[in-house]
Amino acid sequence: MRGAVIYGAGDVRFEDLPEPEIVAPTDAIIRTAATCVCGSDLWDYRGINPVQVAEAYRAMDERRAIKAFLQP
Repeated sequence: MRGAVIYGAGDVRFEDLPEPEIVAPTDAIIRTAATCVCGSDLWDYRGINPVQVAEAYRAMDERRAIKAFLQP
């Protein structure tokens, strides 16, 4: 799986990452059709805020009028 990882201001790298695994009954793996960058994420990229290395990932999937917000 490929993913974008931010290491610091102006330092975003696309890397090979481990495939996600379902380890708990509440886990879900979804296929992402499209994604975007939140405006507040650009603050980290520009160095306005320090990068939070252990910050939880946020994702949203919308299908058939159902929204799911996931946090590991």
